[in-house]
Amino acid sequence: MNTTLKPTKADEQIQACIKEQQSFYVIAGAGSGKTTSLISALDSIRNQHGKHLRREAQKIVCVTYTKRAVAVISSRLGWDDLYIISTLHGFLWGEVKRYAPSIRKALQEKVIPERIAKLKADDDGGNSKKALAARAKAEGLEKDLVGLPDVPSFTYNDSNFSNYLQGEIGHEDVIDVAAYMILVSPQLKKIIGQKYPYIFVDEAQDTQENVMEAFNLLCQDAGLPIIGYFGDPMQQIYDKRAGDFKGPPDSLRIPKEENFRCSVDVIGLLNAFRKDLQQFPAGKNAEIKGSVILRLIQIDKPGAPRGRYTPEQIESVSNKLDEAMAHWGWKNKENTKHLYLVRQMIARRLGFSGLHNLFTGAYASTRAQDDYENGEHYLLKPLIECLYPLIKAARAKDSRGMIDILRQNSPGFDPKGKNAGRSLAEMRKRVETIISGLDEMWDGKSIGDILRYSRENELCPASKRLAENLDRERRAEPFDEEIHALEKGDWLADEFFGMGLKEIAKYCEFIDDNTEFSTQHGVKGEEYDSVLVVIDDVGSAWNNYSFAKTLTPIAAGGEPTERQRRLTNNLAYVCFSRAEKDLRIVMYSQNAAAAQKELLEKKLFTKDQIEIA
Repeated sequence: MNTTLKPTKADEQIQACIKEQQSFYVIAGAGSGKTTSLISALDSIRNQHGKHLRREAQKIVCVTYTKRAVAVISSRLGWDDLYIISTLHGFLWGEVKRYAPSIRKALQEKVIPERIAKLKADDDGGNSKKALAARAKAEGLEKDLVGLPDVPSFTYNDSNFSNYLQGEIGHEDVIDVAAYMILVSPQLKKIIGQKYPYIFVDEAQDTQENVMEAFNLLCQDAGLPIIGYFGDPMQQIYDKRAGDFKGPPDSLRIPKEENFRCSVDVIGLLNAFRKDLQQFPAGKNAEIKGSVILRLIQIDKPGAPRGRYTPEQIESVSNKLDEAMAHWGWKNKENTKHLYLVRQMIARRLGFSGLHNLFTGAYASTRAQDDYENGEHYLLKPLIECLYPLIKAARAKDSRGMIDILRQNSPGFDPKGKNAGRSLAEMRKRVETIISGLDEMWDGKSIGDILRYSRENELCPASKRLAENLDRERRAEPFDEEIHALEKGDWLADEFFGMGLKEIAKYCEFIDDNTEFSTQHGVKGEEYDSVLVVIDDVGSAWNNYSFAKTLTPIAAGGEPTERQRRLTNNLAYVCFSRAEKDLRIVMYSQNAAAAQKELLEKKLFTKDQIEIA
């Protein structure tokens, strides 16, 4: 997208709000130049008030959703230390971490009691797996409450897990603790307000509701900071987020109606999916008609348990997708992104089905599956972050790349570590020996062998959980869901350690976005010349989405829940709006003709945009 856009009406309204010290919230449709407007606003504050802010030791804050976005925004602002550009978790923890008594109080009064209450609601007093697990977790948290007064300090452990008695606070708890502290502490509000006269929040629709409540309270009185939210409620695809966000009382709603990204036909489809904001082509895209085609593919009812496809059905639907690609002339088409709701078909097409089946199977908890899908699972992280990039660099004869990977990840090669006193020649020889050994093992040994070799040679750190699983004996008894529900991770680790490395490379390339495939969640903020969206509810373990029921409820035989409807419409909007020129959609349906009729009646697509296979 063009990053030198002329100021729009929305940009002029943002500048007026900054001048008048008025908070605002920007509703920025897809391709509207949201990041450009955000950067422009941040830059204008520096130009107008930078000298005063530096003299008063004050900073301009911009919180955003990902570390990648932090780097992009920081770079475009010249890495100026006038700004604090941070993820939401990082910023909030930075502001509250010094106040251990208040953190403890938030945990005691709000966070842990709410966790216990939710668990007790899941415990019906019986002996079901769900009730037993909830009861055990609630009892553990009650013990944590008793022991909290003895915890002297707290750290943010950058994971999904909290260990309260060790003083370790995880992702979700950092948000809840910080929001509560801001809401109940006038002193903390005053301290933050004095330090940061301007607070901007990027991707506001994905900010947690309690954080937005805290920020709005922080900024709602005269003389306090002004806050500017930038986001799009229609692009909220994660649950339990603010979604339809607003600023504090008397803040100004600013719509961005331009679309600088998509072709005319794609914008027409986007406007059909939402009523709160109608966009128009505002750049060179006004001259590009583009194309939108939806192909409905008739399929049979799922033949496997739990409403899943059989292997034969997976083969069939995959072949029909290939036929559609050939029909459009899109096989091996350059600058094309393939988007899927779930990884089942991606795993099959890229060649890591065994890994996928393991991390979505009987041994995988919901959290394990989420961590696998995000590339964050503790078993996979050493391979994703260090070992696979290392072997890839070694086989490409990229010695500089190997050294960089080792310096960033490897305790044995840390420039400030225990080997810092060794000569360069010694370290080079050590690198050659260890990498040569890794290369020899890679194609013939198991993942467990590779991870043990890595630990022995200090190639990458092994977490406590990984080390414990590597050191224990393999579980010999047959897995029983009722008996071993809380220990299923042992069987997951054992199976994983026994696998070869063949599928790891393909999984790592996918996670690192080095393939044309992606999940539909993985491309928010991205754009591509041509986009293929594959809509397939079957095989999905989620109940958050139902494309069939949302788009074609009569053909699907039922209406979605309101939550499903909202999240599904939003996810469809995000996917469709990635296309700069051409969009192709494949939708599997058990009643393709009825589905076509519904789509036409809803005026989501025109007759010449729908074809039935």
